[in-house]
Amino acid sequence: MTRSVKIWMAGCATLATAACGGDNGNHRGGTLLESLAPAEWADAAAKFVDTHGHETGHVVLTNAPGAGVLLRLDVQELSEGWHGVHLHQIGDCSDAADGFKASGGHINPDGNAHGLLNPDGRKRANLPNIYAGADGRATAEFFNDTVALFPSEAAAAEVGPHPLLDDDGFAVIIHQNADDHKSQPIGGTGPRVACAAVIRAP
Repeated sequence: MTRSVKIWMAGCATLATAACGGDNGNHRGGTLLESLAPAEWADAAAKFVDTHGHETGHVVLTNAPGAGVLLRLDVQELSEGWHGVHLHQIGDCSDAADGFKASGGHINPDGNAHGLLNPDGRKRANLPNIYAGADGRATAEFFNDTVALFPSEAAAAEVGPHPLLDDDGFAVIIHQNADDHKSQPIGGTGPRVACAAVIRAP
């Protein structure tokens, strides 16, 4: 099965007005999730926090038919420029001051090398970079067909999509620097600067 990661970068003009206009209306429990993604994207969602523990954005995810996860994020207070984004093993962002080490390492059940441009393969955790503008905001959409949110018959297959929502969930981590998609072990991305803990609903 061919493995691919696709990204579409979305600017303010292509998202609902509320997502870009600072509307803090009571969408989905007081968040902007409704403007970030349609209501049917209710499979999983989480808030980003920075290294001070302050809320800086959201991530919303939904399963694609068959295999794969579609992910949208909207995050603020980043430094201007490119930032690496990875999927980490544990849905725990509680140690913000220590750099989100509680989120564990990259999701990599195959033991692959790092990097979308690595000829020896890539980790299932690997995603394209996001770009934050001068205002510190980045909005993006990704598709990753090597993972799934929930365990399934397809996910149980040896080469099937890896289920993300196990007992301890997973985290979406944004790094300080761009991912060069080749360097080991994390593409030169540097410290973890934002974390969203995605856990199974009780």
